[in-house]
Amino acid sequence: MKKQNAYTIADEIFMDALKVIDNNFKDIQYAIVGGGAVQVYVSSVTMKHAGLKAVNEINGLSLMLRRTGDIDLSFDSDLAGILKLFNVIIAQKAKKYLYHSFEKRFVMQNGMCRFNLNYQTEPEDLKDISSYYHDIIHSAISVPLNDKNRVLNLKLARPEYLVVSKLTRIKPKDQVDIALLLKAAELDGYPFDTEEVRSILKSVKKEEGYDILLELMDNG
Repeated sequence: MKKQNAYTIADEIFMDALKVIDNNFKDIQYAIVGGGAVQVYVSSVTMKHAGLKAVNEINGLSLMLRRTGDIDLSFDSDLAGILKLFNVIIAQKAKKYLYHSFEKRFVMQNGMCRFNLNYQTEPEDLKDISSYYHDIIHSAISVPLNDKNRVLNLKLARPEYLVVSKLTRIKPKDQVDIALLLKAAELDGYPFDTEEVRSILKSVKKEEGYDILLELMDNG
């Protein structure tokens, strides 16, 4: 049974959340992190490699990706400034959605369907690798995501940081995300830096995660 309010990028509400990000955050420093970033990167690379024009043209995508109810963002801006931005979005009064703004969470709602944009504004919000908070944002990569007749230009944490974040937790779902990221990076020709991953893990006393990365790379 499908979990209520859990989606993949193949679902309309997830893509509409990405459009909110693309439409409103172009001129500020941010990075999509976590599982949402994995979905964007994997989808972008797959479409580019296959010459596709929309996410829903990727066969079997919803079976490959892990469902989620939110996208996580890190901002290099104070909380008051981000709340003001979300209030501007609410004032636009989109026809399809009701918007609700809470501290560190922005909710898009269409009937019983809800999707969250969770966000961070300070290093302490990012567990385990908080000392890298600002570099994650300022070294973010710009990833194009085709959506029929438009291209969304989204800022994602680099694959190294996405992998490190997941290796600090390393639940089964995180291993799946890492495997997808590694496959996408290889397909994209991205020069994934395993030594950087090891160095970061060592600095946060999570070096045991590096062995798991090597195992996943060997199995890939």
